[in-house]
Amino acid sequence: MRDDPLSRDQGDKGSVGGGKIGRMACPETNWRDSSPPHGEARCSKCSKPAIIKQEYSGQYFCHSHFMIDFETKAKREIRNRCWLSLHDSIAVALSGGPGSTACLLLLHKLFSQRRDITLCAIHIDEGISSFRDIKDVISIADQLGVSCITRSFEDAYGMTVDQYATNHEDVCAWCTEKRQSFLDEVAREHNITKIAYGYHLEDISKAVLTGIVEGDPSSLLYGDARIDAKHIAPLYMIPKKEVMLYSGVTTLVQCPYAEVPEMDFLDQYATRHPSVHHAIVSLAQRISRRV
Repeated sequence: MRDDPLSRDQGDKGSVGGGKIGRMACPETNWRDSSPPHGEARCSKCSKPAIIKQEYSGQYFCHSHFMIDFETKAKREIRNRCWLSLHDSIAVALSGGPGSTACLLLLHKLFSQRRDITLCAIHIDEGISSFRDIKDVISIADQLGVSCITRSFEDAYGMTVDQYATNHEDVCAWCTEKRQSFLDEVAREHNITKIAYGYHLEDISKAVLTGIVEGDPSSLLYGDARIDAKHIAPLYMIPKKEVMLYSGVTTLVQCPYAEVPEMDFLDQYATRHPSVHHAIVSLAQRISRRV
């Protein structure tokens, strides 16, 4: 019988998403003392003050029940996809954004005291000015006591993304390909068996829809080609709003070279139909199981 690596996780131990990291990233946030952001809204589970409303489920959650709901969904995805096994060595691709921060917080909470699963972070410095401060990224791992492997495009490819951009137009595609290859190379060097990404629900649903619009049927089969047996995304089915709340990161910094697909219509539709992102990803999953 296959041993479930989550059967011995650490439950509710540790301070996550509103503990030390949460206050560092968002000093004005105090999970336990803040008044409900929805007036007198109360948790649907225990009637304590609510900190969030899940529009797609209609439920309100206090801090404790939000944490339980968030982590339950992530663990369910890991189990259903058999993403982790005993003796895995996991590295979180840490950018410092809410997705990768939340992913590191979650996996640290689940596995930091385990001897049969190891956890680290990998940060790739692409060399994009005014985008992110490497010291801030490393401090996230340091506060959790997680080692962070750092590498740079300049060392690996002899140039930064900024330098490449002076003579090329395909900056986003080039950076994405090189970053993925570089992460895989670093993983091999350090005997890392799984690379974990902080992709959230909207990332995946937009990747699926973009593939359809561009005539790429594989998007319906796989959702995101970067996710497979060695490249995992525990937050795959969790909305961006919840990922940001869990991580304590309240702002999104957009890469100046990012080629963002025109998906404003989907976000607008989601305000009236909150479950649309779940529906798109679920459709892709159902089709992939039938092929």
